[in-house]
Amino acid sequence: MTQFMHKNTNTDVTSLPLVETKEKKTMVNFPRLSNRGLLKSSLLYQENQTYSQLSASEPKASDKLFHSDVKPQEPKPVEKPPRKHKVPLTAAEALKFFKSQLSPYEQSEILGYSELWFLGLDAQKLKLPPETFSKTCFDDEHGSYMKVLRDHIGYRYEVLEMIGKGSFGQVAKCLDHKNNELVALKIIRNKKRFHHQALTELTILEALRRKDNDNACNVVHMKDFFYFRNHLCITFELLGINLYELMKNNSFQGFSLSIVRRFTLAVLKCLQMLYVEKIIHCDLKPENIVLYQKGQVSVKVIDFGSSCYEHHRAYTYIQSRFYRSPEVILGHPYNMAIDMWSLGCIMAELYTGYPLFAGENEVEQLACIMEVLGLPPARFIQTASRRQTFFGKSPGFSFSLGN
Repeated sequence: MTQFMHKNTNTDVTSLPLVETKEKKTMVNFPRLSNRGLLKSSLLYQENQTYSQLSASEPKASDKLFHSDVKPQEPKPVEKPPRKHKVPLTAAEALKFFKSQLSPYEQSEILGYSELWFLGLDAQKLKLPPETFSKTCFDDEHGSYMKVLRDHIGYRYEVLEMIGKGSFGQVAKCLDHKNNELVALKIIRNKKRFHHQALTELTILEALRRKDNDNACNVVHMKDFFYFRNHLCITFELLGINLYELMKNNSFQGFSLSIVRRFTLAVLKCLQMLYVEKIIHCDLKPENIVLYQKGQVSVKVIDFGSSCYEHHRAYTYIQSRFYRSPEVILGHPYNMAIDMWSLGCIMAELYTGYPLFAGENEVEQLACIMEVLGLPPARFIQTASRRQTFFGKSPGFSFSLGN
């Protein structure tokens, strides 16, 4: 997932005097998540307040005027605002009070829900005619869910803004009306191959949540998962900005060794747990390492959408190019070591402010690596399944910059 939870999500910004660049001391703003004071109480259902709730006041002057030959008119009583409804609602209650504000699809859909925490009545809903109802009627041509801001997901989550998008689908910042908290909600594309990979992701996320029950391994925690309109949805804790955005905010100056060391140790704790569980992240990069508050500012590893178990490697085309290991580039079998390669590249980038190996394509990527580390061992090249792509058919392995 390329852009998972990458935006500063209405955070308070705290300047901590603990980051300095190599050349000169510089204050770096570490965003700190603060949900307190942002959320309204979910004890009462407030979506039916369509009228202004003005306090009782004196009748208008026009209400006091009367004809001289008739009795004065009684002042009109102030119309009381509609009463609030306790949540969760049942389907019968929602239909009784809000049927006219629900789309035809929702009027049938809610019958399958025992609890309704949020209906999204203020959203510009997609009102589809009944004859178009199908499992894909809420999808675009790519199988992605057509989200509507302020609408509901599963009659519980309110879509506030979109904070990420990738080949898998999209991620929304949502308000969970049941637990009264902000979450990141990942909506998987309605396509078989993405759904299949998401099931693997769920297995890994559940294993990580079980192993990291004390929240000490610096890995993102899944909260829940469910299906909504034929899309698999996964909710996560909402974290801060990612390290790429932090570097960008710091004008790509690079950070001091003490800060690089702190972030590296945090990621190593995650990789240590992954090693024990035989899990390969497969896409470690600055965008997938995000800030969070743990006494002091620390980081967590996110996005296990490309991850796999070491004994069940599903894909050969993995890792973002700047952080792609030589064995993946050349087509060798890979293991958990590829995540350590990515971390080494990330450490150099955090210190200098720029990617260590910044190839425009895979050929250039390998050339950048060899410029620093030299030619791979002959045996390594000979047994590579993609050898000819980079070295041609020459037995001397003369490097080719061709396509």
